[in-house]
Amino acid sequence: MYAKSGQAVQVSASDQVVLSADDQGATTFMLVGCRAWNDVPEALRPQCYSLVVANRPGWYVRHSSDFLYVHQEPSSTLFDKDASFILHADTFYPGYYALESINYPNYYIQSHVYGRLWIAQRLDTVEYNDTASFIISGYRMSGK
Repeated sequence: MYAKSGQAVQVSASDQVVLSADDQGATTFMLVGCRAWNDVPEALRPQCYSLVVANRPGWYVRHSSDFLYVHQEPSSTLFDKDASFILHADTFYPGYYALESINYPNYYIQSHVYGRLWIAQRLDTVEYNDTASFIISGYRMSGK
């Protein structure tokens, strides 16, 4: 996954989800079935996903205190909601994706000014649109 700026999204040594200094070193995430499936309106279920670190099975991207981390899978309803996102295509720019929080509607994953990823309420600004837009390589909305 890459930010609109071209910076790679990666997991830090302290399990924070961050932007790299450049376009190198992207962490590979797998889009897997939505952990909060039962909490998502039926119409949005086909777009609901959770993200797992590809080389760390059972480690999910989730938000905690707004910032994104990877945490090992516990069994809790809050974790399931924190680790589930609606994947939107072309929300802010054609060809880019945006990920909306399940338990905070209208809050999207965005890159923070200091390089960490977090969820932030949607604003109608160019800066917000730029920092909440991502390229997800190897994925097409059609699922093919």
